Amino acid sequence: MKSVCCRSMAKPALTTMAFIILLNAAPFVRAQTGGRPTPGTPNPSGPVRPTPGGLKTPPAQRAPSIREREFKINEMEREAAKPRTSEEEKLALAQIAEDYERIQTINNRMMSTTMPAAAPDYASIADTTAEIRKRAKRMLDNLRLPKAEEEGPAKGPEHHKAADAAGIKAALLSLDGSIMSFIKSPIFKNTGVVEVEQATRARRDLEIIVEFSQLISKDAERLTKSSAKPR
Repeated sequence: MKSVCCRSMAKPALTTMAFIILLNAAPFVRAQTGGRPTPGTPNPSGPVRPTPGGLKTPPAQRAPSIREREFKINEMEREAAKPRTSEEEKLALAQIAEDYERIQTINNRMMSTTMPAAAPDYASIADTTAEIRKRAKRMLDNLRLPKAEEEGPAKGPEHHKAADAAGIKAALLSLDGSIMSFIKSPIFKNTGVVEVEQATRARRDLEIIVEFSQLISKDAERLTKSSAKPR
């Protein structure tokens, strides 16, 4: 892998439509710029009121107003524009390289042992998919890939709860497809400017990997328990 450094685009793809997006997405810019989003200021609280026993209890929290939400979003956007330190940047790039290689290795191993097996090792599948999820989430944070500014309902493979070996294998094939799509993304090959479409597609692949690996891990854990029961 020659480089995993994110390159600049014409506009940062920072979505302000939802609070949760700002927590997980940051501008897709050069490695030397950008920043990790941090939560905004805590909700303001009113004065405390005394209780009959002399103790003071805070009033019930109220929902933030539109003005307060806008202030929090603007603050988080400013935080997202802050650059990483050189040490943070080195750590992020090292983790990206490690996770990129590790996900491929453990996925290939899992597929090669599970597909031909009549009775898959569900415990091993649960452990492997749990690690895949962990590493995919870290890559999602470190790469800071943009989310599409105008995005409808997510279109991706649908997960069906696995009831047996065939179900697990079908789910793993879907997961493998998303992993291969992400691994082959042009963002890991181009040394120039990365297209917004390429970056948002890579982000979507990672999101699917995170979601599917978690669901498959739960299915595998359930099947591990059921297969261990005496018949």
